[in-house]
Amino acid sequence: MKRTWQAWWWSAVWLLVVSSLSVAAQVVPVPADTLPGRTGETAADVVIRADYVTVLTSVNSTTGLPVQNLSDTDFEIYEDGKLQIISRVGRQEEQPLRLALLLDISASVRNRLKFEQEAALDFFRRVLRPQDRAAFYAFNHDVYLRQDMTSSLSALETAVRGLEARGATALYDAIFIAARRLEREPGRRVIVVVSDGQNTVSRVTRERALEEVNRTDAIIFGICPIIRTEYDDFLPPPDNDFDLLCRQTGGRVFMVTSLSELTTGFAQLEAELRAQYVLSYYSSNDARDGRFRRIEVRVKRPGVTVRARSGYYAPTQ
Repeated sequence: MKRTWQAWWWSAVWLLVVSSLSVAAQVVPVPADTLPGRTGETAADVVIRADYVTVLTSVNSTTGLPVQNLSDTDFEIYEDGKLQIISRVGRQEEQPLRLALLLDISASVRNRLKFEQEAALDFFRRVLRPQDRAAFYAFNHDVYLRQDMTSSLSALETAVRGLEARGATALYDAIFIAARRLEREPGRRVIVVVSDGQNTVSRVTRERALEEVNRTDAIIFGICPIIRTEYDDFLPPPDNDFDLLCRQTGGRVFMVTSLSELTTGFAQLEAELRAQYVLSYYSSNDARDGRFRRIEVRVKRPGVTVRARSGYYAPTQ
């Protein structure tokens, strides 16, 4: 009887240790060696195969609403100024969504973190279909993978809860790490960043983060709350570099000026994701020179705004 009691006691202790380690794993930063040094990899190391190129494209009317009734003949794609032959135009419903949501938990968002968490959860509930998967990252001076790719809303909800705001902001590190993870995922790759766009302590430069996103064939959208509360002594202006980064991938920043607009911003993002076009073509340039090739998507319809990534790096072999 004594041996049985001792065996039970040690089993209970072991389960407690395992459970504690599992919880702790949720808040351990992503290892720093997953990031390159500032003088490490070069553009030549960051490539997309040029044989077959896909371009996520958003088309909006003058009122900002998505245009959803375009046909194959409405589009033109130019690569380095040369017209390409489009092999296929698809809609977003035809590809599963692979989403990485990055939530800024630095000290500057302390007074609105709870509202951002609730808005992020509502966004997950609204946008994810059974075939879609999402990951959730929190970041301040470190980057935390709180939940890897999953289709479980309950797992995502657990990951979003229980966060505290503190520290500085490694915005570009978070984008880089999320892009690298998305590279292994098939489907339509999207990074959503909820932040004021202020980068302060990243090891990765803005240019290197953009290279990685281009290599991954991902698109970045930002939800940027510029909200003053009674507790704010200073409210920084939005970072134009962040807005430019999003636009160079084919995305954009949704500016939010009140807590009540957070849900509205996410709803606008949801509508845009559902209305995206997926354009595909075989590049007419078969050189393996590692150079950056500029892409321009045009729509043969007046009064519309077109957004797509600015280009990609050719392969070197």
